[in-house]
Amino acid sequence: MDRRPILLKGAALASLLAMLSGSLNACAPITTAPERQEGSAATDNKTVNAATDPVSTSKRYFRHLEKGAFDQAFAMWSPDSPVHEGGNERFRQSMLAYQSFDGKATGAARMEGAAGTLYAEVPIQVSGAHRGQPFTHQGTMTLKRCNGVPGCSAQERQWQIASIILEQR
Repeated sequence: MDRRPILLKGAALASLLAMLSGSLNACAPITTAPERQEGSAATDNKTVNAATDPVSTSKRYFRHLEKGAFDQAFAMWSPDSPVHEGGNERFRQSMLAYQSFDGKATGAARMEGAAGTLYAEVPIQVSGAHRGQPFTHQGTMTLKRCNGVPGCSAQERQWQIASIILEQR
């Protein structure tokens, strides 16, 4: 089994699952629980949602992809990410090479703060078929948002995808 990291960028999955190597100069890590299941007693607290929970945000992103809602998925990328900079049409075209796609968060988020920005690393797994070939990758989705800094817009306070780093499995 090849466990070397792979870099997915450019067309196809690349636009979807871009890799950014970034250092997170941060404080002590904080861990958040994965999204709670609907109907459980724990869902009474509706304040934990996609705006405040990075795991919920990653799950929403994968639901958009699975449904073919590529415009909504593209909108979840940070404006300064290579995927966003590549443009919505390129992102949409890259997704046409997939016959199937399944993505999921596989654990709790690890959060770190740096200079007014909060970063979250969510462990993920993606699988499906690309150009007729099955694939399975696991890795990390890094999200970021403004963390209580005066002047942050409502959009900047939402979790945005900064990068996705995957290893072939």
